[in-house]
Amino acid sequence: MGPDRREFSVRYDVCIIGAGAEGLACAATLAAHGRRVVVVERLPEPGGRCVTRAFAPGFSASPFADELPAIPPAIFRDLELARHGAILTPAAESSGTIAATREAVIARVLADAAKPRPFLPLWRSRPVPWPGEDLATRGGIECGGEGLGDPDRGALALLAGPAGGMPRGGLGALGNALRRAAEEAGAELLCGVEATDIRRRHGRAVAVRLSDGREIAAAAVVSTLDLKRTFLTLFAWNDLPKPLVERIAAFRAAPGTARLLLALEAPPVVKDPDMLRRPIALAASYGEAVRAWAGGMIPDRPPAVVRVVSAVDPFLAPDGAAVMTVTLSAIPREPFDGPWNGDKRIVLQARALKLVEEMFPGTFERITTAALIIPPDIERELGCTEGDLYGGALSPSQMLAFRPFPDCTGTRTPVKGLYLAGASSALGPLATCASGVAAATAVMADLRRGA
Repeated sequence: MGPDRREFSVRYDVCIIGAGAEGLACAATLAAHGRRVVVVERLPEPGGRCVTRAFAPGFSASPFADELPAIPPAIFRDLELARHGAILTPAAESSGTIAATREAVIARVLADAAKPRPFLPLWRSRPVPWPGEDLATRGGIECGGEGLGDPDRGALALLAGPAGGMPRGGLGALGNALRRAAEEAGAELLCGVEATDIRRRHGRAVAVRLSDGREIAAAAVVSTLDLKRTFLTLFAWNDLPKPLVERIAAFRAAPGTARLLLALEAPPVVKDPDMLRRPIALAASYGEAVRAWAGGMIPDRPPAVVRVVSAVDPFLAPDGAAVMTVTLSAIPREPFDGPWNGDKRIVLQARALKLVEEMFPGTFERITTAALIIPPDIERELGCTEGDLYGGALSPSQMLAFRPFPDCTGTRTPVKGLYLAGASSALGPLATCASGVAAATAVMADLRRGA
């Protein structure tokens, strides 16, 4: 007998695809305002990037990132994340001009989302100026040209937001706090099943089909997947207007990310212990690395950021031991000479360890376990196209007024009833949870209007 579809015979107000930070923030906001919400997550646990896992006995780390862009204070308070267990270390700060510009962009998107807007066909839409658009354009040039900017330097990256601090217990603590906020508000979480299709009727998104054959009917659908994953895999090839498909196909991914997790029998020896509490960028030529990435090659010296995360959160390692993470940029999703294999993983790990050893001599001898996470791993687990955690290249043509539907207020899309949150949305690179709250705000405004 086939799957029982009666479980979802009652229509939901909103179906959210993805239970990462944005999906959970969206669900908590909608449910708190009385909307009936279900969140679909392909992994067996919610959280997305906000997870903490043991990679060796007694050693834990967040596999995909140590920090995310900061959560706007008002959203942190509204979701009551401190009460739900999210205790953050002090966050990085940016300059007054950059911070003010970022806050203006966030305020603009949230204000626009609260105003019901008609869903314009793609050919009638027009980009509109945004706060900070000139800064983003200048930043792209200063970073070395469109698509070649360093995600760790320059005005574009600064505008994309400072890190939000490390939660005690790793990013998993933040994921758990968001899950509790969503469930307490009344949202339903459906984990371990994948959304495979978004169904349209009369041009409007009306349902989400699941990998087990079930179908969820909803008045609105919010996707926290990246732009290409949302439109090019969840719709039939002929179900969308050709101009929309062409526009989305032209959206460029950022260079892939890899992560090396190291269990150390003792922390690195340094003259200044406070050095271990800060992220350390290891010297590398980003331009050369990006050119290697564009050619499908593993960079000789990939740009890397090193953190001894257990120096900030001692609970991640046994007493006297340490956890170090190495975040590597410009890593190809698939090398030019074929898919990743054991030998290529060894090459990338060796090059990363060489950089670490140059910065912290003697570290290699202290390693007891190493775990390497590469772009295909990230794509397979998180669904990020090409292992791109940024949701698209941070270039002038893909920031602010061009990321990707500003004429639809940064979260609405040209498909009526479908909303975009997550890394590819207008607020994706700027702040954590903000794009989820913006999507929730837009959904509520449109449902009240009957749009």
